[in-house]
Amino acid sequence: MKRKFNLSFSTRLYLWATLLILITFSGIAAIFHTYSSQREEEAGGRYAGFMLNEMVYSINERLLMVENVVKRYEPIVEKTLSTPDSLMALVEEWTLSDSLVIGGSICFEPYYYSKKGEYFMPYVTTTLGNKPVSVYLGGKDYDYFKMEWYKSAKEARQGIWSEPYYDDGGGDVMMISYVLPLFNKYGNMIGVMTADMSLEELVKDVAHLRPYHDSFSFVVSRRGTFIVHPRRSVILNQTIFSYADSLDSEPMRQLGRDMLSGLAGYDRRTLRGKDMLVSYTTIPRTGWAIATFSPYSEVVNHLGMVTGYMLAVLVVGLVGLLIVLRYVIKRNTRPLEDLTKVAYKIARGDFSARLPRDTPDGSVRTLVDAFAHMQQSLADYVASLRQSTLAQARIQSELDIAHAIQKETMPRTFPTSAAGAGIDVFAMLNPVSTIGGDFYDFMLADGKFYFCIGTVSCAGTVSTSLLMTVARSVFRSSISAAQGPEMTIKAMSNVLHDNPESDMSITVFVGALDLYSGELTYANASHNAPLLVQPDGMTEFLPGSSSLPLGVDVLEECAQASLVLKPGSRMVFFTDGIITATNAGGAAYTDYTLYHTVTIIMANYPDLSARDMIKRIGRSVREHVGDQEQHRDQALLTFTYKGLGKSAPSPDR
Repeated sequence: MKRKFNLSFSTRLYLWATLLILITFSGIAAIFHTYSSQREEEAGGRYAGFMLNEMVYSINERLLMVENVVKRYEPIVEKTLSTPDSLMALVEEWTLSDSLVIGGSICFEPYYYSKKGEYFMPYVTTTLGNKPVSVYLGGKDYDYFKMEWYKSAKEARQGIWSEPYYDDGGGDVMMISYVLPLFNKYGNMIGVMTADMSLEELVKDVAHLRPYHDSFSFVVSRRGTFIVHPRRSVILNQTIFSYADSLDSEPMRQLGRDMLSGLAGYDRRTLRGKDMLVSYTTIPRTGWAIATFSPYSEVVNHLGMVTGYMLAVLVVGLVGLLIVLRYVIKRNTRPLEDLTKVAYKIARGDFSARLPRDTPDGSVRTLVDAFAHMQQSLADYVASLRQSTLAQARIQSELDIAHAIQKETMPRTFPTSAAGAGIDVFAMLNPVSTIGGDFYDFMLADGKFYFCIGTVSCAGTVSTSLLMTVARSVFRSSISAAQGPEMTIKAMSNVLHDNPESDMSITVFVGALDLYSGELTYANASHNAPLLVQPDGMTEFLPGSSSLPLGVDVLEECAQASLVLKPGSRMVFFTDGIITATNAGGAAYTDYTLYHTVTIIMANYPDLSARDMIKRIGRSVREHVGDQEQHRDQALLTFTYKGLGKSAPSPDR
């Protein structure tokens, strides 16, 4: 058996206050951490950006120094073109003029010096030892005309930096070259001057570019090829995009697109499942881009210590606050706890329980007085409730009796043509309360089918049930007296008029069908006109005039109409609850919808029984309203005239 714990008011107040304080303190801590993380991220991005800019400045300085070497010797070379054999010494001179230059050359266009042949390239390198090595390059094994750096400079017609490359046959190291075209006086290119710069120092410098302990950096060329990378195997062998494909990393692909688009900045990206702060920028003179990755946890590392100190202060303050809060709540709610105990006694019926009197606090004193007033009011109310309960029980008993009367007097068996009645009849009543306002009745007598369907204006009362019972009694007595529909309605009107205390009215349709001749005689007191379906399927509302509802005024005259039904004709009678049934959108079912429904049913099922016809119409109404609650009773009555023969039997048979 589970034990139930009942917490006191002060305990509950304390717990709720504690919860509110915890939520508030947690919110403050979360806001502080979020704000501080953003500030740390911005500071880390600026710090990494500063280091990147320093590195870019350093690289640009080196590139500019190499460019200036070549540009300084350009006019000297132009003056020495007439003595090609002296060019090698000139190349050696500018190669040795700066420690950044590891090689230099002058590459001439094919057959520029006819005596030198197709290729003429004086080349000097310092990569093979301390002393410069001079060599003439060019030939099928070193076709510099087809090399990218030569073709790019020729196309650009200005000085360019080549893509990084590994120079086989030249310096045999990873390098880049500054290539400056040479032109004759006619503006035609006659060759290029080059100065080679090793990337080894750049690789080392970038490798040391670490804003944080576990940071790493890389440089890509303007085509995305890795120039510098922690893994040397990818240098000059992979682009940032092929590397991203190998990692299946969309953030890395996007980073490559941003870097090669010339963008600069910092943001957070995920690499191999790790949250990283990425800073990147471009190297203007070459079109390269450089990026550095720093683990986000390192960027906000010292923030964790600050957060820890702050949480420690919050916890200490919270504990102190809760201790004080507990004392204050307990001290101020003790009178309320005493009052609660008395309230439980009152709730159990002890209206004489003594309320606490030693309550100095003004607000609690007011509450005690209110309880005293409630105590007396409850005593009076319980006494009154006992009396009203007995009265309500009597009313409910009357309603149950009225419901039983209504249920027992409603026809429960229906004639069918299969039983030789000459007519197939079925009806449905769906009241919205215990006592419904809709009713129907019918009888077979002397070869005629008498029927009525109606609605009492005020449903749900005993008077409704009694009035319906009287109306049906008048209907049956009129049939016994061989009175027609007109006289039946007048008789019902007289009964209602003789009861001046009733403010209810009745709409009713009364008919009599001769099962031999098919003649239908009917009268209508403001009830809905029924549907008539001919044997050929044509459907229409039954024509005929209508009088006022019964009970509105003295019924002086009620028009009676008649028509002859053909065997196979079908009629459908209904109350307002059918055509006013509304769905959740407020749309009513309407008599047109009923007309359309009956037409479709008869077109598809011309031999449908009366019972199945009622079922299909009822299903159509339910599908229309869905789960929407209805406030009016619904009644349906339908019959199919089959006929008993050409003439009625003589009275003496």
